[in-house]
Amino acid sequence: MSSAEAVLRPPAGATSVPEFESGWKLADGTVVPFLSYVDDDAAVNWSDELEDLHEESSRDHFIDVWTRGAMLERLGPVPADGQIIDLGCSTGYLLEDLAAAYPGRQLLGVDLVAPGLAKAHELIPTAWLLRADVCLLPLADSSVDAVVTANLLEHVPDDHGALGEILRVLKPGGRAVAVIPAGPGTYDYYDRFLGHERRYGKGELARKASEAGLEVLEDAHLGSILYPAFWVVKKRNRMRYDHLEGAELERKVAADIEGTQSSAFGALTCRAERRLLRRGVRIPFGVRGITVMRRPAVGSNA
Repeated sequence: MSSAEAVLRPPAGATSVPEFESGWKLADGTVVPFLSYVDDDAAVNWSDELEDLHEESSRDHFIDVWTRGAMLERLGPVPADGQIIDLGCSTGYLLEDLAAAYPGRQLLGVDLVAPGLAKAHELIPTAWLLRADVCLLPLADSSVDAVVTANLLEHVPDDHGALGEILRVLKPGGRAVAVIPAGPGTYDYYDRFLGHERRYGKGELARKASEAGLEVLEDAHLGSILYPAFWVVKKRNRMRYDHLEGAELERKVAADIEGTQSSAFGALTCRAERRLLRRGVRIPFGVRGITVMRRPAVGSNA
């Protein structure tokens, strides 16, 4: 049995998992960047257009750089022959950071947007990429050492189901780090355009993780220093722009992203926040939430 077969189930219509060598080799000899476990018309709360809009901004945007760094700091050690899965991997920027931080580990990426997976393959050709539903992962029980997921769960109607899948695929003692948008009262046209089902309240993701059977190790916020200004802008947006639709809405969102892309002040606040978190200072609000979870070890009373 190959290492992939020990972790993955075969795609529909196949009796075994294809061989992998910088791509999946199908029975007809073609090599594809990802395996698909969903129908081509599978419902997804995202689009190719949104993928294009966010692709370049998310690589260098100060809040995204800080988010990826904070996740890596909290993931902890992973065995040298271990597997790390990125749920909602998009175009692969977090996978790229994981490859640098954890050389030699087998990386897996899951997403529902095919163009994003194709771009992720170009960036990280050694990663096993899967087009699959986070609530129905094509992985064996207790098959991965660590899970990361950034800005995915807010797109998932059944986030309880997604957390249950994270618990199922993690090995006992394995760790998961999730980042989500915080502050339900700041939900506005921007969130609506991005297809957010929700912004999370304080402690909401930790509570849902505990209900799923995961042990919560840390529940904190990112973008806390920026949050007061963020809150003011969001409240203004709810009053002035929540009526926007169609092309007008898309232009507004694109302008919002461009307007904060190169904020030196934003980058400075993220560096300050990192120092505060390292000293154990937790501010009870922020632009994003970060929750660190663990599947209880065998025999644990957690």
